[in-house]
Amino acid sequence: MDKNKLFLGFMTAALGLFLLISPDTFISFFVILLGLAAIIDGVFILAATRDLIIDPQYKLIVTVRGVLSLVVGLLAVVLPVAVAAVVWKAMAYTLAIYLLVSVGMQLYTITKLHRNGIMIRQSLIEVASSLVLALVLFIIPVQEAEHFLVRLFGIVLLVIGVGLVVIQWKNRPEIVVPDSVETEEEKKSEN
Repeated sequence: MDKNKLFLGFMTAALGLFLLISPDTFISFFVILLGLAAIIDGVFILAATRDLIIDPQYKLIVTVRGVLSLVVGLLAVVLPVAVAAVVWKAMAYTLAIYLLVSVGMQLYTITKLHRNGIMIRQSLIEVASSLVLALVLFIIPVQEAEHFLVRLFGIVLLVIGVGLVVIQWKNRPEIVVPDSVETEEEKKSEN
């Protein structure tokens, strides 16, 4: 039995159960988590990506994107904690709009990077994931869809987690522990 997969199964099932029981808390956590990711992304953009190409337009776009990422990330982390429930929907929409603007800027920088022979695969993955997250953030604040989607995701995670645990339990090695062990010397002395 792989203990890591068993632990992963338990954690996935626990997360799924958490989503079923408290979708509002998960949504709040999700917005703050995306805010932290935006802050980290902004720092990375300003520290590492900005100086990849000497082109001044590229540097300006990347700098604007990095600063925008930092500002939106800080707002996503600080405002919901300070103002609570009223801000969640506004922050979700703000993050979604930021992600769409970021995708537009990222597409521009991808073309510049590609023309200069720099690998763009990771940037394409970032664009695709930003688009998906933006769509999710536009859908989540709709009251009816919010709880349904989060609970549906919770059910999926719960089923996957329980499935992982069951598979690991069924594939565990069966160890037979004998009550006693008879050695060759004991067999000879009995005869």
